Amino acid sequence: MTSAMRLVGRFLMLVGLLLCSPLAAQEQAGSMVSIQGALTDGNAEKAQFILDVSEPVGFSVFALQDPYRLVIDLPDMDFEMEQGMGLVERAMVQNFRFGRFGHAGSRVVLDLAGPTKVERAYILPAVDGNPVRLVFNLEAVSDREFAEQSLRDVIRIGADGKPQTGPLVKAPAAPVAEKEEGDTRPLIVLDPGHGGIDTGAVSNKVQESKVVLSFAKSLKKALEAEGQFRILLTRDTDLFISLSKRVAFAQEHKANLFLSIHADIVREHYVRGATVYTLSERASDAVAHKLAQQENRSDLIAGLEIDQSDDVVADILIDLTRRETANHSALYSRTLVGALKASIRLSKTPERSAGFRVLKAPDIPSVLLELGYLSNKEDRADLLSKEWREKAIKSIVKSINGFFARRSVQSSALFVPSKG
Repeated sequence: MTSAMRLVGRFLMLVGLLLCSPLAAQEQAGSMVSIQGALTDGNAEKAQFILDVSEPVGFSVFALQDPYRLVIDLPDMDFEMEQGMGLVERAMVQNFRFGRFGHAGSRVVLDLAGPTKVERAYILPAVDGNPVRLVFNLEAVSDREFAEQSLRDVIRIGADGKPQTGPLVKAPAAPVAEKEEGDTRPLIVLDPGHGGIDTGAVSNKVQESKVVLSFAKSLKKALEAEGQFRILLTRDTDLFISLSKRVAFAQEHKANLFLSIHADIVREHYVRGATVYTLSERASDAVAHKLAQQENRSDLIAGLEIDQSDDVVADILIDLTRRETANHSALYSRTLVGALKASIRLSKTPERSAGFRVLKAPDIPSVLLELGYLSNKEDRADLLSKEWREKAIKSIVKSINGFFARRSVQSSALFVPSKG
């Protein structure tokens, strides 16, 4: 045997030992479980919904009404499915959607044709060449029977197939803003809309949630390069965060400005251009009203119940402190529109207002920026264009610099949210 052959042999032996080592085994064992497909079968009375997974995994399932939905919660999963396959319109299941939910798990939400209960949920082991399957037997029930169900009726199944009583996933600690002692720079929270199970608008396979996340990350870098601000993102990956948690995140970190970033879609494909929205009790026009309704459905789409009691936009306009915040929001809206006007196309009415839930923080100037319309091919091309994005980002940075420069000569109370 030549020295070269002996060297190759030793190398192959070393590779084999590494692959069999505990570290390699841990890495393989730690790989993310994937959902490989979904099946729906049955009729209007009884149906079965099945998720094909790469290995057994624990889950929980519960039902919601207004509208009728079935919610399946899972650990953090890798989805090997395209969102389009969720449009099934079969039996009791009209369609379903899926994606990351929060920082610790994933969620599948089924839109149901009527009141339905989960008669049984279980794990079917891999047999006869079929993958492991999570099986949900569904049964049509009366409105009264459905109403008797509640979140306390959650069905929890462990990875071993046995019923569980406690949470299946432990949520990690929420992200915390890094701030050096004595750092008084204003904090700006950038909020890429939607995410995870809620893709937002979709046109020609371009998803709003991914477009705005990429844009927000680039904007964050540009603002940090200025050195005058601290910047946080409500999300920095493709996951869902509820509207209330986005607002709470900004408040907990005492943000000085909140900018929610979106990209809309409308039936009229000729409509295009960027628009800036602020909070108001009454919508400025029908377009703003419709958009606010659409954006406020984000939690519902993700399988959450909307608490109508906190939707009191009128109260926000009563308190004097909140009135001042509304004035500052309007000021930034005008400043932003003025800066964008010089670099990108704006809609015919670039300043609008409506009752957006994500803008309801009473102590933080907040605006929602619709970058453009994914339903318009020119806007869609712009949103995917590096050159256009750089121009838009440069204008936004300019607007933020201008906004804080104007406020610096006035009371610093704007930059210290009320503790009351």
